[in-house]
Amino acid sequence: YTQHENIKKKEYEQRVIQVEKCSFTPLVYSTLGGMAPQAHAFHRRIAELVAEKTNEEYRDVISTMRTKPSFALLKSVLVSVRGSRGKSSRVRELPISDISFNLIPDGMTRDVSFS
Repeated sequence: YTQHENIKKKEYEQRVIQVEKCSFTPLVYSTLGGMAPQAHAFHRRIAELVAEKTNEEYRDVISTMRTKPSFALLKSVLVSVRGSRGKSSRVRELPISDISFNLIPDGMTRDVSFS
């Protein structure tokens, strides 16, 4: 992963810094779901910010952030292998403020005791 990160940095970092006047973080993923170190740090930071803003638990947010791309990757592989079947329906995207990352309904508590 690090090699691919360095290739992306070499290609784009100077242009982004000079032209866009901002920083550049390459997000490098493998087709099996692995992440390069900077992509992993990016996900951690975004999950921290979302958890803080939405008052959700970090572990729920990071779990959802890891699961959604995995299913998107699986779907794209499936479509590329078997082909698309008919017209695709448009899926309505929800704003991040409407998404709850808490997997336990309100009023329920977690039992974390181990016997």
